Amino acid sequence: MRTVLFLFLLGLALGAAADDRGAIVRMLSPPDCVDAANFVSGLNAAPGSATYLRVQHVGDPGTAELEGAVANVVTWDVGQVTGLSLHPSTFARTQRAYHNAGPPDAASAFQLGCNGAGFFLDSRRFSHRVPVELAGAVVSVARDLAPGVRVFRRATSALTIGGTLRVPTMRVDAPPVTEGTAQVSFFYYAVDVTTGAAFAHVIALYDNRPMGVNGAGTEAVSADAFTPFVTSPLAHQVASGLAPQFVRPGPGSATMQVVSPWSEPRDFRAQVEYPQFKMMLMRLARERGLAISLRPEDYRIALFGVLAEIFPGTGTAHEVALGGSVVDLALAESYRELAPVPVVEFHHAARDHYFVSARAEEIEALDTGGLPGWRRTGASFLAWPGYLEGAAPVCRFYLPPGYGDSHFFSASQEECRTVSQRFPNFILEDAEVMYAGMPDASGECPAGVRGVFRLWNARADTNHRYTTDVATRKSMIDAGWIAEGHGPQGIAFCEAEAMPSPAGGSR
Repeated sequence: MRTVLFLFLLGLALGAAADDRGAIVRMLSPPDCVDAANFVSGLNAAPGSATYLRVQHVGDPGTAELEGAVANVVTWDVGQVTGLSLHPSTFARTQRAYHNAGPPDAASAFQLGCNGAGFFLDSRRFSHRVPVELAGAVVSVARDLAPGVRVFRRATSALTIGGTLRVPTMRVDAPPVTEGTAQVSFFYYAVDVTTGAAFAHVIALYDNRPMGVNGAGTEAVSADAFTPFVTSPLAHQVASGLAPQFVRPGPGSATMQVVSPWSEPRDFRAQVEYPQFKMMLMRLARERGLAISLRPEDYRIALFGVLAEIFPGTGTAHEVALGGSVVDLALAESYRELAPVPVVEFHHAARDHYFVSARAEEIEALDTGGLPGWRRTGASFLAWPGYLEGAAPVCRFYLPPGYGDSHFFSASQEECRTVSQRFPNFILEDAEVMYAGMPDASGECPAGVRGVFRLWNARADTNHRYTTDVATRKSMIDAGWIAEGHGPQGIAFCEAEAMPSPAGGSR
């Protein structure tokens, strides 16, 4: 576990490092060093691109404690309840609260000391006679990112939040169900650059309820008064026993704990992989009715951090206390290089039709006679099997028997839209069947990269052929086929063979 954290932090100096499963870690927002100047109360503005600790709802509206929750220096060792050990000589610049009251009847208190933050919330010492709508007392150790950070640069990318946490203190007066609950989570906000819409993802690390009690350890899609959000546990299984859909523990990561707190440092690493993020977008669009992009690459991470909450309700029956800390909070992209795959060409002699595929299951079916009549021509070219920054998605339409019983491919999003509008009987089988490069305005591919020519048979039984071979292109044209695509050569898209990898640190 410590090896993972070391490699994670090594990326700070090197820009990227490999974790213990061979993935590359590109640091996007590394740990930093801050102090009490970065305490924030309520909805006051936070510093940009620096860690801050925000305290909300500690006290009823209009009370002095609510207004001054982080106004006063704390001189007792708050690390006794948070697990964050700071030297007494630093307390004047690292510890704040409203009450300067330590154990045995300690009041809520907060720490910011270089790359660590500590929080202690105890509802016994602040007023909570008025219900807090949609929330309890909340502490967020977070970082606002301006501009927002682009994480998903390839289909193998994973949004990765890491940190070392302790949660040594939890006290509750009655078994928690709704009131009396205490939770610690990672969270982040993602913003769709195409629409401006935003949503939050809360990833549970600790809950003082057993799994399954009133939603503890489950995944859900919901919304509060301001923002749609998704909740997930950082676990190998949710309460139902199934694997989580939207997040997984990274290499060497600790997993969500319920009921009992812990005193030792635990390294947590939450990873949201490209397909998981895409599935989350689809769920948000379907269940919350959001008009948002379904492409992970269209999102930027605007905020991330650790969230600590207690829900005492009103009255004194469910008083609850929670103390914990985080050090080395960081955001990264974890990824593996995306290798191109062969796009294999087949020919059906009886129909004189050509077809290409990069999908292993289709290629196997064509090779083994599952789709009779097709034989390999021996030709192929390379494409990316999934999204890669700088590459374009290739759409694939099926033309029903009355229109040719064949397929049409294009890497031009404009052409894909035009085909869909002009030929409503064509079936869009996949808007991203593979990825390829696009030729420039003159219809040429970059130097050293082969263009994929598109040719049309100009018959009622429409068929297209895709080839990188100049001699094949010429022989097809001589036989009456028509060159299509971009530029004078009719290039549909560019082969993936020499596509560059994304530049590090792009936003």
